[in-house]
Amino acid sequence: DRDRDRDRRDRDRDRDRDRERRRSRSRSRGRDRERERDKEGSPVPERKKKKTSNWDAAPAPAGSGGEDSSNPQLTFKARRIYVGNLPQTNPPVTDVQLREFFDSAMHQANLTAGPGCCVSDVWISQEKHFAFVEVRTVAEANNAMTLDGITFYGAPIRVNRPHDYVPPTDGNVMMPGGTLPGAPGLVPGMPNMNNVNNMGTLMQLTKKCRRVHVGNLPVNAGLTPAALKTFINQCMVQLALTVKPGDPVIDTFLSTDCKFGFVEMRTIAEANNALAMSGLEYFGRNMRVGRPADYNPPTEELIKQCEGTGLLGFAGDAGVTGAVQVPGLGGAAGPDLSKATCVLAIKHMMSKAELDDDSECKEIAEETQEKCQEDFGKVVNILIARPGKEGLDEAHSGVCFVRFQDEEGAKKAATGLWHVKFDDRVVETDFTDVATFEALAALYPEQVQPAAQAEAPAGA
Repeated sequence: DRDRDRDRRDRDRDRDRDRERRRSRSRSRGRDRERERDKEGSPVPERKKKKTSNWDAAPAPAGSGGEDSSNPQLTFKARRIYVGNLPQTNPPVTDVQLREFFDSAMHQANLTAGPGCCVSDVWISQEKHFAFVEVRTVAEANNAMTLDGITFYGAPIRVNRPHDYVPPTDGNVMMPGGTLPGAPGLVPGMPNMNNVNNMGTLMQLTKKCRRVHVGNLPVNAGLTPAALKTFINQCMVQLALTVKPGDPVIDTFLSTDCKFGFVEMRTIAEANNALAMSGLEYFGRNMRVGRPADYNPPTEELIKQCEGTGLLGFAGDAGVTGAVQVPGLGGAAGPDLSKATCVLAIKHMMSKAELDDDSECKEIAEETQEKCQEDFGKVVNILIARPGKEGLDEAHSGVCFVRFQDEEGAKKAATGLWHVKFDDRVVETDFTDVATFEALAALYPEQVQPAAQAEAPAGA
């Protein structure tokens, strides 16, 4: 009997323990469900996903709108869009207005993956200068890049990837096609959408030509992108560096420590002219303005595509009232390759102090020869026309001349070095004839290597 009582007590204890485990698992599952709801669908690998009911939402056919088939959290950073240069209206733009504008623009430009609102969420910064727009699919986020430069309440807004953008590992990208409808905007401030794809594309293609790097900015001065934008706009107007009415700056970006930034201009010409502001005092510091490291001069083909759009800023372009050409910056199209010879002339490269210093000149000549040899072609000889030499043409004073083995190498160097910065100075390239180079070599025999001088280049 005692054994039976002991067995009964053991069975009751096991039943109670199992019951408590079941209750614990049930409570745990409830907490898991609550956490999953808080995380807005974050995946929980241990549990199988519940099949979506047709009563909750009709299944979207392939290629239609709706969320990506992958987990929304996994594609969140690929579906988010940065929108900058928001119009400073009174009252300020709201998230509802931006949502409606963006959705209308996407639909009218045939950039959506299907019917329905393509915008999932909108967040606008406190100062109302920029926003983040989340769309429902990766494909629509990709297509939205075409809207860069579209006008919203009179301001050309920036549409770009956020800094934390992470491309999806898979997924289809729907590219827009067909003729864009010319229907008028459905939202106040919405322009006619005709040709918006072309304009947006040209804004993207010319962006690296329209940006300038701004360095040596004041730290601990409370500098903001808006303050920098206002300052640059005022300087451009006061120094007569603008080419048409209105503010020349589209957007500004500041580094986290506020030591440097990037300024995007509305035209290529005004970006060229902005280089003349280098050295201006700003909060007690001499601001440096130069080309960004990723600067690309516009090609002749791109210039032709931009004619009449207002992006060039040259005389005769749309809206231009007085094209300004800052001395020493040359044209935006680059060197005239039709006049190419095997001798390259690099201008605005050296300061007066460097030209007066023997060791500096020698070091710069060696550095330049090494770069040209590695990047463009075989260098036969190099010399720097230092000022003060009797018989030197004033036009050649301070210019670095590089004689290549052939004309092709000189042409590559002329294009590759055009408007590139050398010690924070923007250089300009041109060509000169071999006879001029030989006359200069006679003036500076100490700079010319006899063996190289004796070698006859092919492109003479």
